[in-house]
Amino acid sequence: MSTFGAKLLNQDMSIARYFCRFNSMQVEQAFTQSKLEQDKKTAQFLACITAIMIMLVTYSDKMIIQPNFWPGIALFSRTISVAVCVITALGVCYIRTPQQLSQAVAAFMTFLFFSMQFMVFTFERHYVLHMFFDVIILITMYFSTLLSLKNATLIGVSYSAFAITVIYFNKDVSSHTFYMVGLAHVSANFAGVVMSAHEHLIRRQLFVRNTQLSQLADEMKRQAFKDALTQLPNRRAFDNNYEGYQKLIKQQNKTKHVCVVLADIDYFKRVNDTHGHEMGDTVLKHFSTFLTNSLRSADDVYRFGGEEFVIVLPLCSLKDATALINGMIARLNAEEFKLGSCSLSIQASFGLTIMREEQQKSVISRADLALYQAKEGGRNQLVIKI
Repeated sequence: MSTFGAKLLNQDMSIARYFCRFNSMQVEQAFTQSKLEQDKKTAQFLACITAIMIMLVTYSDKMIIQPNFWPGIALFSRTISVAVCVITALGVCYIRTPQQLSQAVAAFMTFLFFSMQFMVFTFERHYVLHMFFDVIILITMYFSTLLSLKNATLIGVSYSAFAITVIYFNKDVSSHTFYMVGLAHVSANFAGVVMSAHEHLIRRQLFVRNTQLSQLADEMKRQAFKDALTQLPNRRAFDNNYEGYQKLIKQQNKTKHVCVVLADIDYFKRVNDTHGHEMGDTVLKHFSTFLTNSLRSADDVYRFGGEEFVIVLPLCSLKDATALINGMIARLNAEEFKLGSCSLSIQASFGLTIMREEQQKSVISRADLALYQAKEGGRNQLVIKI
């Protein structure tokens, strides 16, 4: 979800309430993809429930077993309906995209509606009890939100119009019964649209909230592993990445190593005492930028605290690492850091060691010992301790 949340960070996540969908097509697609597995389970559940309901009605409806109401046709029709429900439930497992699911659900609903209307022609001319089954299916289709509100409304209204027309021309019912059938369909569609719209909006609002929470969690995690002043990864980030460096050790050979360098700004306390902590903070930011720009793209630099920085050079030879650090020392000595009318010369000491399969305290201790020797030896230099 974190990568997903990051992708949606700059997208328009507003919801068109009339259409019950996101204004951004990319966000809408991400939303439908995020609920695909849940929708597949819902579709399977509804298909199975429909099959069970059809079988229950088949064996409890006394009209079907009466020979004068063509039981062969009725039973054959309902057997096909149950088979289609089972096939749909199994076939949903192989669906991979929201578009495929939407098409499958629309096709299943269309078949179910035609199957229901076949019952209208099958049973006697005054039989309209199947209307209640129609209403249940209509509301279930809407409320499941497997289809968009637009498609659900289109299918529901079309089916109701078709079903009422069939009853009007095919059944011998009183005007009161016909009125009740029409009212039931109108009520089912109205209730279905209201419930579906509410469900669509609620699920999208929940999606927006979860995405925002995911983005906030990612940002908090990034801040937890980042130094607030220099924006470099901090000591906690180094601890978190240490296992990855240990895996790189297995790729080491006689010339390529995972080199660890501990860097410390010389006489940094003097900068704070003389020019103030604000200048000291500026020097730290300048030095961190200098380190970042001086390293290879594969290298990492961390602020350990105060004026100490840790540099990790993955799969780098001692010769190349030495040349890299000495080049940094030379550039530091050759240029001055200017801030307004103030001009400072920044120098630093470096301690280098090679990482082994060991605890991180051990490698940092060796690098720190090398740094201490560099400080004791006059500063502004590199000391290597294998």
